Amino acid sequence: MSYRVVVIGAGPGGALLARELARKGIKVALYEQGVYESLGHDWSDAVEKAPLEAAGFALPRLQEKRWTGSLVKEGNNLENGLFEPHPIPRLKIYSPDGKSAKEIEFGLITTDRRNLGKALVRQAEEAGAVIYYHHQGLELLFHGTGNQLDNVEVYGARVKNLNTGEVKEVKADVVVESSGFNSVLRRSLPKSTGLATPFSEKDFALVQREVRVRDVNKAKEDYIPDHYRYGYHSGYQWTHVHTPEKIDIGAGVRYNAGYPDPEEIIGDFIYRHPSITDRKLRGGRSLCLVGRPLTNFVASGFLVLGDAASISIPTTGCGTGSAMMAGLWASRVLEEAACENRNDLQKLWQFNCKFYLENERGSNLAALSGMRLMLQSLEHGELNFLYQRNLLDAKTLEKAINGKMETGGLLQKATAILAGYSRPAILGKLVRMVMLGKKIKTHYCHYPEEWLAKEYIKWKRRTDELFKQAESL
Repeated sequence: MSYRVVVIGAGPGGALLARELARKGIKVALYEQGVYESLGHDWSDAVEKAPLEAAGFALPRLQEKRWTGSLVKEGNNLENGLFEPHPIPRLKIYSPDGKSAKEIEFGLITTDRRNLGKALVRQAEEAGAVIYYHHQGLELLFHGTGNQLDNVEVYGARVKNLNTGEVKEVKADVVVESSGFNSVLRRSLPKSTGLATPFSEKDFALVQREVRVRDVNKAKEDYIPDHYRYGYHSGYQWTHVHTPEKIDIGAGVRYNAGYPDPEEIIGDFIYRHPSITDRKLRGGRSLCLVGRPLTNFVASGFLVLGDAASISIPTTGCGTGSAMMAGLWASRVLEEAACENRNDLQKLWQFNCKFYLENERGSNLAALSGMRLMLQSLEHGELNFLYQRNLLDAKTLEKAINGKMETGGLLQKATAILAGYSRPAILGKLVRMVMLGKKIKTHYCHYPEEWLAKEYIKWKRRTDELFKQAESL
C-alpha cells in the first residue's frame, strides 16, 4: 500500500493535517487505533479560540451572558455541538492558599473534545482522506543507520490491524506521527538522530477531571467562580461551569512521588461545596505533557506533531490549540513539498522554522517550560508571597495562561523592590528565574533557519545548558 502522506494517530493535529492535504488533492491515509465513536477525550476542555477559527470553526457570539451560534450546545444540538454555552471571558487566578486572586482575560473557549475529534476526522474523510480505524502504528520504515540526522530517510511505517492481528507495511513519501506522548514511531529511529529520546517523568503532570451535576437551588448559596488555583502542589486546580446544572472540576499535580493524588484534591473541593452532587457525567484521568517541545520535529520523510512532539502550553497542559496550528503549518509545508516532489530533511525543516521562528509559538512554549521548571522549586508560602505582593501580577499570569511569555514588567518590579522587603532571597530567586526565562526565549528566537548539522548541534547544546540551569535554579 502506498500513499503520498500517511498520518498515524487521529488527534486534532493529525486529523486536521489529513483534512487539509486531502482538500489539496494529495493522497493521504489516516490510521487510528481507536474507533470513530471514541475519538477525543470524554470531556469539554479549554481550547484556544484562534486555532479553532483558523481551522474553519465558526466561533459563537456572546449574547446575554451566554454563547450563541450554530456550534453551541443548546436545544437540539446537545449531542453534536462543539461549545458549552457558559462563557468565560474573564478568569480568576488564585494563589495556592486561595487568598489572593487576579482576574485575567481568557483566550480559550470550553470545547467538547469528543465532538471536536469526530468533526475533524469526518471532515478529513469527506475531503478524500482514507481512514483506517483499529490500526496501531508500530515503527517506522527507514534507510540508513548513520550517526547524523541527515543519514536517515523514512519511507513508510509498519502498522497492525487490531481486529485481525495482521501487520503490514505502508509506504509513503512522508509519515506523520500524531499518536500521543508514547511517540512510538519517532522512538523507533536510531538514537543518533536525536529524535528517539522518550519523555521523562519531569515532563508530565498527573491530571484528573470530572463533570458533575450541580443542584441549581443550592448553587444560589454556593457560589463557585470559573477559576484556576495556580501553583497548587506544583500544578493547578480548576473549575469551569458548563451550564447552571453542570460543572467541571479538575486538578493537575507534578507527576512525582510525594504529591497528593488529583482525585483527593477534587474530592476535597466537592466536599466543601454542597451544590456539587455525587452524579458524575463525564471525566477521566491521564498523564498530561507539560515539558518543553522537541527541538526538532522532522527527518527525511518524517514529521511529528501534537503530544508526540510535546507542544502543549506548559502552564495549563492545553495542547489542542498547538496541535491544530501545527497541523495547519505542516499542511502548507507538505503541500509545497509534494508540488516540488521532495521529502528531504532540508525541505521539511521549514516546519521547524514555522513553529519556532515565523509564528514564535515554539519560543513562547519553550520559555514557559523553563519557567515552569523554576517555579516548581518554590514552596506554597513563597508563591503566596509573590501573589500578595503583586509580583505575579495579572498581566504576567494572563500571558502565561494564554501561552505567551511576558516578563518585562515582572523583572522591573522584582528588581526595583529587591532591597525593600523582608524576603530578599525569594525576590532574588525570582529575578534569576525571569532573566533565565528571557534567555531561553531569546535563544529559541535564533533557531537555525536551515538544516546545517554543526549549527544545529551547537544551538541544541546551548538549549540543553539553559534547561539544565532551569532545573537546578
